Amino acid sequence: MQISVIIPVYNEQENLVKRLSFLSDQANKFPIEIIVSNSPETSDNSPKICKNFDKVRYLQSEKKGRAAQMNFAASKAKGAVFLFLHADVQLPEDFYNQVKTSISIGNKAGFFAYKFDKNSFLLNVNSKFTTKDGFFAGGGDQCQFFTKEVFKSLNGYNEDFCIMEDFEMIDRVRKCKVRYSIIQSKAIASARKYKNNSWLKVNLINGYVFFKYKLGVDPIKLRKMYKSLLRESV
Repeated sequence: MQISVIIPVYNEQENLVKRLSFLSDQANKFPIEIIVSNSPETSDNSPKICKNFDKVRYLQSEKKGRAAQMNFAASKAKGAVFLFLHADVQLPEDFYNQVKTSISIGNKAGFFAYKFDKNSFLLNVNSKFTTKDGFFAGGGDQCQFFTKEVFKSLNGYNEDFCIMEDFEMIDRVRKCKVRYSIIQSKAIASARKYKNNSWLKVNLINGYVFFKYKLGVDPIKLRKMYKSLLRESV
């Protein structure tokens, strides 16, 4: 079973080197397709970095935004399963076998629990919530994956969402009663938001923006709101 790992990027050259080194090693062991979908607004050396990895397919998206970049890459992907990865998230060593097993027992979608690259009590509390299904589960850094058929049946990510596109997608997965799993082999997410802001501030902002999303606030307004409140690019 081939898995297409799709990475939407926007000025992520430092993280990209780490992700592509790991994924290239994995692609020597398993049938993994690696696709980088670059934003048209990227101004760093991401294209040159991709050329250094012969197992990486570099695509230049015509549209900006993670949803558009992921959909574009998915339209070119060859794998039976699509796995969407943020550039600042490290997949676990056994991710291929974990996804393969999940699909083989009847799941059509899923996502990973994660821990942070910084060890602290409060961040460990956050990561604990990613191990279980619930109101906030499935989005953010949880590395969603889908069979190609299910992804197409859901019409991919909603490109009207310039933020919260992953939560909107998992909401549709639940609404359509697609069977999914939460892989307990943890990915490693970056704690950079928490380094630039306090733990309390990040969680209050995330909760507030998520609540506004659930109320149906326009995604463009949500993005502006998030950027104004948090010292972090979106």
